[in-house]
Amino acid sequence: MGIVIPWIFLVLVIWAAPSTSLICYQCWCPSFNTAACNCSNTSDVEGSHCIIVEEFHSSNPYIELSSTFLDSSYIRLKDSYYIILDESIFYHEITKDLKMKTKRIVYGCDWNYCNEYSLISLLPDSFKLTMDKKWFEENIYGNGSVNACHTCSKEICGNQIQPINYDQSTFTPCNNPTTCSLYNVWHDVETDESCYRSECTKSVFKDGSNEDNQKYKVQVEAIVYLSQIRSNLEIWKLNINCAVYNCTRSSIFQDVKEQIRNDINNLMTFPTVRRSPIDTSLTIKSAMITIPTTTPTLSCYECACYNDPACSCNTVRPDDASSTYCIIIRRNNESGDFTVNLEHIDRNSSRVYIRKFPYLLAQESILYNETTKEWTTRTNTLVYGCNWNLCNHPSLVTLIPDSFKMTLSDEWLNANVLDSGASDRDCHECPQAPQCGTTEFIDASRCPIKPCNSTCVVLDKFDNPTTNDFCYQSYCSSPEADIEENQHRVELEGIIYGDQPNSVELWELDLYCRADDCSRPEIFQEVRQNLTVETNNLTLLLDNSSRPIVEPEIICYDCFCYDDPICACDKYTVSSASSSYCTIVRDNFDEDFIIALEHIDRNSTFVYIREFPYLLVEESIIYDEKTGWWNTRNNVVIFGCNWNYCNDPRLIPHLPNSFQMRLPETWLDSNILGTGQPVRECHECPNAPQCGTTEFLNTTECPIQPCNTTCLVSDIFDDPANGLLCYQSFCAPPDSEFFTIDPHRVELDGVIYGSRPRYVELWEIHIFCRADDCSRPELFKEIRQNLCVDLGDYTLFLGNTSTVGQGNETAICPATTTNRTTTLRTTTPVITVSGTTTSSITVSGTTTSRMPTSSITNPITSTERTTIIPGTTTSFGQTTTGPSEITTIAESGLSINVAHNIFILFFLLISLINLY
Repeated sequence: MGIVIPWIFLVLVIWAAPSTSLICYQCWCPSFNTAACNCSNTSDVEGSHCIIVEEFHSSNPYIELSSTFLDSSYIRLKDSYYIILDESIFYHEITKDLKMKTKRIVYGCDWNYCNEYSLISLLPDSFKLTMDKKWFEENIYGNGSVNACHTCSKEICGNQIQPINYDQSTFTPCNNPTTCSLYNVWHDVETDESCYRSECTKSVFKDGSNEDNQKYKVQVEAIVYLSQIRSNLEIWKLNINCAVYNCTRSSIFQDVKEQIRNDINNLMTFPTVRRSPIDTSLTIKSAMITIPTTTPTLSCYECACYNDPACSCNTVRPDDASSTYCIIIRRNNESGDFTVNLEHIDRNSSRVYIRKFPYLLAQESILYNETTKEWTTRTNTLVYGCNWNLCNHPSLVTLIPDSFKMTLSDEWLNANVLDSGASDRDCHECPQAPQCGTTEFIDASRCPIKPCNSTCVVLDKFDNPTTNDFCYQSYCSSPEADIEENQHRVELEGIIYGDQPNSVELWELDLYCRADDCSRPEIFQEVRQNLTVETNNLTLLLDNSSRPIVEPEIICYDCFCYDDPICACDKYTVSSASSSYCTIVRDNFDEDFIIALEHIDRNSTFVYIREFPYLLVEESIIYDEKTGWWNTRNNVVIFGCNWNYCNDPRLIPHLPNSFQMRLPETWLDSNILGTGQPVRECHECPNAPQCGTTEFLNTTECPIQPCNTTCLVSDIFDDPANGLLCYQSFCAPPDSEFFTIDPHRVELDGVIYGSRPRYVELWEIHIFCRADDCSRPELFKEIRQNLCVDLGDYTLFLGNTSTVGQGNETAICPATTTNRTTTLRTTTPVITVSGTTTSSITVSGTTTSRMPTSSITNPITSTERTTIIPGTTTSFGQTTTGPSEITTIAESGLSINVAHNIFILFFLLISLINLY
């Protein structure tokens, strides 16, 4: 095994430190369920100081607030106000780049209540350690393996007076080509008291030191003392895995130290002067004195922007967490101008009490245009609210517009709001004070009906939406006010909570109407029954369980369902992020289908996935002998992504049924169907494919032969980006009782990447044809030239650019194209959260029901996933509901290739039969 240095928790022999006890917060919770953290408990242990630990270990990431004793560890600290980071610089064998990963963050402080929970989000995520890549390759990576290392059976220790005797470590051959593992731990940096050990790595990737598959790395534990010069980074430990001859030499540690560079920043939150230094004269136990508590703080972004859709912001302000929360508020003016504010807001500033977080609130006007005679909806205000540190991140600002839109049908508005043409209308009259009740009953006798020849103003304000308590008011507008007001309009104010994304609670509903009896109290219930809500980016805004990717581990949903369109899943597995990613796979088999949510090996696909997220389909264009039509049938749909929980089962109903890949029927008739001739020319190379480019392919190894059955031709791209492909063709054996094939068919595998969401990149083309010379290599170029698609809105999967043209798009099929697309049998329930503005949420009269966090109706994510901020591995907003279940280690699955493998096996079978 490689050498493992146990993390003997902290290092705390404080020099000249006072002897007293501190009050420290105490809690522990797994990183994927921080919402369940209760960090209000405290402790005051004599001789301790406070700490915050954020551990990113792949199998057990956690956050801990605690205290530690002054003599509890193996390295002497000069001060108990510090930040320690454990980071690795490692060589990524696939990209050939140097990567960095933070394994652990420790914050220590020595005044009462100094380790408050709100500081966690303000801790630096890295010291940004870097090394020269060329030096690393020459001194750490080398050729990837060595045959000998310096070896010592136990630690060799020393100091300035009696240095380490490196002669005790002999240069010893390894049993097999491997790497060397060595470390140096400084127990006292100033006296150079340290210990060294080195050996051949016996079993790479099997022990705790290599849980990240970091075969070639420099792992650094370093400290910054916050009350001293912060640019002075002290290195405590170096743990090296190397594969260069003599890389275990005694001077390697000094060489590495000289190479390491850092960029320490983001420490301004932590003052250089302690907030409340320990009084060295204080000897009374803290339990005997009164110590004021420190109010927990909440940090929010604080910026104001005018007509700036992104509103970039790097200003942060802390405030009282018990009385405020964070918001992003966008106000749209009638002129088209708008403002965006990121700020705190008082907890009790809203008219109706905010019960939970996050939420999205919209205030809208449904207006009638007297000129065009059309109803339009105008969003006046949108508010996103949340209550954890820095949750109103500016990257969310662009998701706010059009995220929430409430509408009523024109038919309903015309009948119940629009002027019916009568000179007078009945209007309830209680202008002095509202009458209160519930949605089921309100005493309207105090609002008698009066004739009204102007606009009837009807107000419905909810005091408590959960119990449907509200207050009703109605009156006939004065002639003076009537001129100033829109005479036909509906004002709506509604809120969506993150744990109920399909439920809208109406806070306020105001009607300005001229229809007869439009002030009846029942009209508000009718509004709720007829109201629909269109949403966009809802999941990115309302899923507050986003966790940044901690490479190289990734957590994916892991379930398998048969003929289940929902495929509810509460099982999660963790695997290497460098060698796997998450997928949702739907395999269609005639009237049945299989859905798999799982990891997949990074290199398991025939063509290398260049980026994430992506959508891939396998489709067949098949000739129907009975109808004479060419039909497009979808066989497989795959969504691939590379951030935690990104293959959320709630995305399943939104998987595209098809890219509707089509070819002109005239082209298909001529080049695939043929004229019915009994024999056709077919290139023959059944044993092995011939590889080349789309511009040149040597087909001399595939001579033309007569064929009286179906000609099978395949075109598999090894590298579609560079036009590299492999071509194979042969004449199929006659049909028999063991197998039959469709004689006229085109199989297409196409992928869409988030960076080019309107371009379908063809991976594979398989042709089953009976036209003459249908196996010519040029046919594949013709297919690409004639291919057209009909793509939907894939915002939920690929991000907000999925409907935007970006050049070099795949042609969109014209409406006159007659290829038919086979409709799937799957019965998908109505899922009302959508990435587009086409789906609707029907608002019921009752808003008290609550769905569990894991419910199918909850929001989907995507970040920072930061990312869905699609296309990146750490983008903000790549978020999903953090599961509370314990994750388990899982091997990467391969079911993405189920349909492909069956197809290839079929080809092999035909090849073998053909040989005999």
